[in-house]
Amino acid sequence: MDKEFIKIQLALFFKSDYEGPFESASLKIKEQFGNDLNAQIIGVPNNAPSEFPRVIINSPIVNINLSKNRIDFFSDKNTFVQDFFEKVWNIVSSLSLEIGRVGVVITFFKEIATDDFKEIFNQSKIESLNPQEITVRFNERIQTNGINANNSQMYVTGSAKNDQGIEKKGVIITRDINTHAEDLKKNSFTKETLNSFISEAVLLADKVLV
Repeated sequence: MDKEFIKIQLALFFKSDYEGPFESASLKIKEQFGNDLNAQIIGVPNNAPSEFPRVIINSPIVNINLSKNRIDFFSDKNTFVQDFFEKVWNIVSSLSLEIGRVGVVITFFKEIATDDFKEIFNQSKIESLNPQEITVRFNERIQTNGINANNSQMYVTGSAKNDQGIEKKGVIITRDINTHAEDLKKNSFTKETLNSFISEAVLLADKVLV
């Protein structure tokens, strides 16, 4: 059985904190995804960490969190980044944000028996084990289009319910392709390089072990 797409997260990190009015930022985001969307301006102390969300916007297509140092897009639409990249870039451009780091996180579910999942391991090493729960995570450093990135994979045994509410046993797969945190100030993403990196990350994330 093929893996099932669950959700995607696109995280864009700013080279310097956004210092503009968040009410104005909220309106500019809504211009792209719908002026009738529900938007919350979160009141936090001025000295609160930059990663705390200041604006939260929810819609059937995408949920958006805007912080001082990043903006995150969450969607259960598997073609979100392809279909709405222009809108994402319009937001970045209208807020005069400079992107220095990018993360693409995609979650899948694969219906598979635990014993079948164990096939990815060296059986001689775990033949005496009968685990009911397995969590595996590893990361490799790669380059995509000349940009240093992490290629992370995580596999966790779990369950999910289908449309009829029937529970299925399997593996939750998290694929996380993100540029290095230490390169935040060095990297500068144009519209073209951002689109290229995201597109490559989506293709890479589709490759899994099970």
